[in-house]
Amino acid sequence: MATKVVERQAKAQSGDEPISQRIARLVDQHGPFDQVEVLSTNVNGNFFSKRFPFNKLEKMMEDGLSFPRAMYILSTTSISMGEDIGGLGLDDGDPDVAVEFIPQSLACASLGSKPRAQILVTSRTSEPPVDPRWALEQVLERFAAQKLTPVVAFELEFTLFDRQRSADGSVHPATNPLTGETDKSVMLSPDSLEGFEPFIEEVIANCDMQGIETGAICSEFGAGQFEINFPHYDDALTAADHAQLFKRTVKSIAARHGFIGSFIAKPHFDWVGNGQHIHASIIDAAGKNIFDGGDAPDPSLFHALGGLQKAAWEAMLFWAPNINSYRRFEPENCVPTGATWAHEHRHVGFRIPLGTGGAWRIENRIPGADANCYLALAAMLSGMLHGLEHKLEPSAETHGAPDMDDSGLPLTLRDAIAATGEGSLLKDYMGADFVTTYAKHRQAELGHFDRFISPRELDWYL
Repeated sequence: MATKVVERQAKAQSGDEPISQRIARLVDQHGPFDQVEVLSTNVNGNFFSKRFPFNKLEKMMEDGLSFPRAMYILSTTSISMGEDIGGLGLDDGDPDVAVEFIPQSLACASLGSKPRAQILVTSRTSEPPVDPRWALEQVLERFAAQKLTPVVAFELEFTLFDRQRSADGSVHPATNPLTGETDKSVMLSPDSLEGFEPFIEEVIANCDMQGIETGAICSEFGAGQFEINFPHYDDALTAADHAQLFKRTVKSIAARHGFIGSFIAKPHFDWVGNGQHIHASIIDAAGKNIFDGGDAPDPSLFHALGGLQKAAWEAMLFWAPNINSYRRFEPENCVPTGATWAHEHRHVGFRIPLGTGGAWRIENRIPGADANCYLALAAMLSGMLHGLEHKLEPSAETHGAPDMDDSGLPLTLRDAIAATGEGSLLKDYMGADFVTTYAKHRQAELGHFDRFISPRELDWYL
């Protein structure tokens, strides 16, 4: 954990500043603006938004705003699943729900035809709850009640593909603009960074506009695959906000450069997948990392680790939410296939990185990049807090490359839906109504997927 970064982020994200001052500073830095885009994220992790005249923003924040509740629970392809999730969006008449503005999220983004102001909103009043940001807030309130604060950092992998797809719908790794050849699968390749530098630089510039601080940038093992890291935040909500906005930024800038930018978990069985690795430690009221035991982790880290292992069975649906998510879990591919742990080991579910400078923490390597960042983090923190509260002990440390293990993780979407729906641990921390609705949502989408007959079925069985 980088303490200076944490302190800087906490100060930068203070919500005490009057909105009029935030608006004036934004105009001075990036304006003038014609429009402001008001954004929120649905349970799939996709944004929905409306654009308003910028000069109406302060009045809207005073008067309030609402969105259709169904926007939070649409399927990946924006299908209304109605009765499949308790009639939400159908029998209830698709009511509006009040949303609250998040003042510290006010920023500038240049993702369309011109720079616009943007601001995030969240829904805290829906019954049942449907906003994934709300679910993360519930977990953080439990930490705050114990005078504890999670410190988190996201690492997100993504892949660039050529926009033109094959006749069968398959995709191809992006063509390196510098060489004119398909990008090569070379870990930490400087040639890939140089070839895609205009795209990368525009992503970084747009992140900077939005107040999203980026860290290390590298090409990953896969062709056209990259990773951009983020600093450690002691404001987990802001960390998740920024991770979600980063996804949107990558996709938009990639399209501008003629690519498809994707966080799909596994685009092809012969290619590496995209992960969402989350680092987390916990600080007490004095700002001390409770996991720091000097040259070794404090016992509290292992309690949090034991809680993560206990929660993993239920949490998998939040870490691997889609049919494609489960294609990624293969042994000996730097992807975990069980709720295992070890020091400095990239094949396990929960890695303990070398704690230089007292920065002992847990890295969760299970989530895919396709997972909703709010929900992936909420499920992880729920498990950690449960372990601390009950002083749970983890299993034995893993040595060597682990085998596939469906005793610690459900490795199909159908099993993961059942695990979440039948479980109780996450419902206690993230809200029973929210978790139940989410499980029904994923079951409904799986049902829609099952009703599609693929060309392969016709080829095999016609």
